[in-house]
Amino acid sequence: MSLMKQRGPSHHAEIARGVPAGLELGLRNYWYPVLRSDQLEAGRPHGFKVLNEALVAWRDAAGRPNVIRDKCPHRGVKLSAGRVLAGEIQCAWHGLRFDGSGRCKLIPWEPQDSRLPAEVGVNAYPAAELGGWIWSYIGEPENFPPPRLEDVAPEELLHPDRFIVFQHPIDVWHANWLQALDGSDGFHAVTLHSDSQPVAADPAGGAGGDQSGGNPLRRPLVPLAERRTRIVPSPQGLRGIALDGEGKPIHHGHFTEGWRGERWTLPCLFTVPIVPAPGLPAYTARLYQFAIDATHTQTSRWVAMRATGDAERARCRELWETVIGPRQRQVIAEDRRMIETLGDLAESRAEEHLFHPDQDLLAVRRMMADAWRAQLAGSRPVPAKEAFVFPF
Repeated sequence: MSLMKQRGPSHHAEIARGVPAGLELGLRNYWYPVLRSDQLEAGRPHGFKVLNEALVAWRDAAGRPNVIRDKCPHRGVKLSAGRVLAGEIQCAWHGLRFDGSGRCKLIPWEPQDSRLPAEVGVNAYPAAELGGWIWSYIGEPENFPPPRLEDVAPEELLHPDRFIVFQHPIDVWHANWLQALDGSDGFHAVTLHSDSQPVAADPAGGAGGDQSGGNPLRRPLVPLAERRTRIVPSPQGLRGIALDGEGKPIHHGHFTEGWRGERWTLPCLFTVPIVPAPGLPAYTARLYQFAIDATHTQTSRWVAMRATGDAERARCRELWETVIGPRQRQVIAEDRRMIETLGDLAESRAEEHLFHPDQDLLAVRRMMADAWRAQLAGSRPVPAKEAFVFPF
């Protein structure tokens, strides 16, 4: 599907405040982590949908991933219902076979020298495997050549000897992807995650600790009704700080200084470093939130920590299992519950009453809309490699 077809009847039209028609279906011409590596089994096609396009992935004879449109050009059935033979995907209905570039390699009733296969190709997208993810460049590579994946991928995925990475399952939210991005503002956590995220100021453990789910952290004994919020500037935008009744900060773990890179990065990457409790090692949460269609969003998410030796990696695994993983799963569920209450994108934007702390939210919205309009004008903004460095 070309950008021109996706944009709708007029590239000047808006379907919601600040949303040019077509942007609701995502930004094309970028690399996306569309599947986890363990989802793509050898010898089996895997159908999925992103940016409002049905696609199929499979591994070729060398184990490399391929991504093409999930529609046989013969009679329109899904190629993902077919099979993988000799590294190529074959339609289950009549047997047409295609390689990773989308070229038809076989029409079973045609002689070997037939010219017909050259007339029935399938649209293919560049694909690669990196850091435990299957990536695909969804767009028009002939108009917007893809950058090297290594130049636009988070640093920790490029150096498994220096980092340890823990993947979350791919998550699907019933909301538009722009609404999901709105959920990454810098001050909702002190209220929405008032039970799941804050901890007492002393290190993990000790009398009175909350041992639920194997989490040894002590919860702060400050009722939510007595808490207040302070909005503070940081190099990556505004951040909300939770305060107790005496105005003392409650530990949520968010960095307010001393970290590198970007918080929001095109096409849809959000980065947040966190210290789970005083005295514990910090980790970085990364999440890509992108359109499946106009009303569903895929989140590809992981947590990364610096780690080299075996002992350090074992400690990170213990923290993931007992502290970070359980907390993250609860935070994700809380975020999803809120975003899915928004309903229709246009309706949710129509009656907003935004405040001063929402300025970062507005900046991200403009970033996405500007990137969309830039492609219509023939250019494509690509983040600098420095945007993807590990934050600390």
